[in-house]
This record gives sequence, structure tokens and C-alpha cells, in this order.
Amino acid sequence: MISLKLVHVSIIATGCVILFSAILFFPVFVPTEPPTLIMLSFDITSEQNLPNWCTELSQVLEENNVNSVIFLRGKTAEKFPECVNTFHDGVDIGSQTYSYVDLQTIDDYSLQLEEVEHGKHAIDKIGNFDTKLFKAPYGSTDENIYSLLLRSGILADFSYEHQFNKFYKGKFIKFDSVSYHTPQIKSIISEIKASKDPIILSYDNTTPINEIKNILATLKSENIRFVSPSELTGIDLTTRTGGMF
Repeated sequence: MISLKLVHVSIIATGCVILFSAILFFPVFVPTEPPTLIMLSFDITSEQNLPNWCTELSQVLEENNVNSVIFLRGKTAEKFPECVNTFHDGVDIGSQTYSYVDLQTIDDYSLQLEEVEHGKHAIDKIGNFDTKLFKAPYGSTDENIYSLLLRSGILADFSYEHQFNKFYKGKFIKFDSVSYHTPQIKSIISEIKASKDPIILSYDNTTPINEIKNILATLKSENIRFVSPSELTGIDLTTRTGGMF
């Protein structure tokens, strides 16, 4: 009887040793939530603090290893080339027509096309690349938008509040997203963390660089991943190897 008890004790002890070893060398796998995808979008809407705002923003993004996107009009690119060519490769550059005009106010299709094409080409020429990324001024588009984009060689459209569209298998496909414009990050952080859709946070060049630094610090303390439009869509939207010109 005593011998049988010793056998039981020995089996239990051996099992404990094996279990302890497994825990020690193979930590228990704890499933983690996937990070929330956040796309920071910076719109250059005025010329009041250029080009300094662009060069300072570029430095902050690179120091923090943050991928994002810059949207600007063709005229601004020509006047301030630093706002196109100063950013690291993880930052996409998108066009907003040539003169930042509401496309719905232009009745002539050919003039609409000229605005979209000229805006893209001005940016491409400055940066020596091919940008395939667009955001309509004022978020204003009409039934011509996808024809205009395709004829201009643009494959992704971020003109809308709760979606972005990418060209896939011969047509533009809608993808859901959640957008905030110049938000106070701490007031929406719980909403961001709860979202299952990608988050788009938009700021323009009236936002002080120090405020952007604080925004990045707050976001980096959470389970998020900064993505560019190229990463979000799976398309190389800013080809920096030769471009069109």
C-alpha cells in the first residue's frame, strides 16, 4: 500500500516538473487583440507657414517612424517643393486638384479632368515619382469622379467621410473607415480602441507641430499601428523610382 502511494507521489512530482519546465521554457500563449490601424492624413490647405511646417513635420514623422499621407494642390507643390520631396518613403503624397477647386462647380468635364490631371502631374514632376492617390477638395465629387481618376492614373480616393475607395479588378471598391477631423485625441481614444475599421485622423497645416508631437505620443502608448494609404489599400500609391517625367 505504501509502495503504491509512493508511485502516485512520484507520478505527481514528475508531472509538476514537466509542467514547470513547459511554463519556464514555453510561456503560456495569451491571445492579443490586433492593433487598430490609424492613417494620419495631413492636408496642406494654406500657405501661411510653408515650407517650414512641412520640413518640421517631416522630421517629426521620421523620428517617430510614422507612416502617413500628405495631400496638397498642384499650385502649392510648385511653389513649395519641400512639401513634396522632404518626406521619408513611408509617407505617401496625394493630390487635391491643381488649384483646390470644388469639382462640382465645374460644368465642363474636360475642365474637371484638367484640374485633376494637372494637380497630379505637378506633384509628380516635383517629386520625380508617380502618385496614384487623390482627395477631393471639400470632399466634393460628382458622378464623373471615377472616370476622372482612372483617366488620370489614380487608383485610390480618400475624398469621403466614412470610406475610402480603391481600384480593384476593373472598378473602384468601397472600404469602410472612421474619420475624425482635427480631433482632440484624448477625448476619442476609447472610440479609436473600440473600432474594428481603420481610423483616419485628418489635420491641416494650421495644426502646430508641438501638438502633432503630443498626438503621436498619446497614440504610440496604445495598441495601434500607423499606416500609409499604400499599406491600407495594398497598392503602391507613391512610386518614387523614376516617376512619369
